[in-house]
Amino acid sequence: MALLMQVSLFSEDFIGLSEFYRDIFDLTENEALRSDVFRGYMSGDCMIGFSAPAAYDMLSLTPRQPDSGDQTAFTFQMPSKEALDQTVHSAVARGATLQKAQFMTYYNWYMAVLRDPDGNAIRLACTTP
Repeated sequence: MALLMQVSLFSEDFIGLSEFYRDIFDLTENEALRSDVFRGYMSGDCMIGFSAPAAYDMLSLTPRQPDSGDQTAFTFQMPSKEALDQTVHSAVARGATLQKAQFMTYYNWYMAVLRDPDGNAIRLACTTP
């Protein structure tokens, strides 16, 4: 079985975007990997990586085109409805956009959907509301 090790976002402002996630979700930086084109923050055993556009060439990848639709949505598990509500408030205050206000899913999770300052989709979920 393979385990998810890292998820990465590319951003012109990869430092600012990484600090948004660090501050909103209280993530710890993996400082050993810090470079002029990368920041990595741990969320449990999985790292969220933030790369400058120069990393596209380094990885032989093609940059995503504007207005090409969502391809990724992070889901962060929150410990309570109250913590989720507070995180929504904090994220919006830091530049996130609320896409769908808090609601109960058909599978009984309390959830909110936001976009980070770069427009990436974020889901906040409380699985035991």
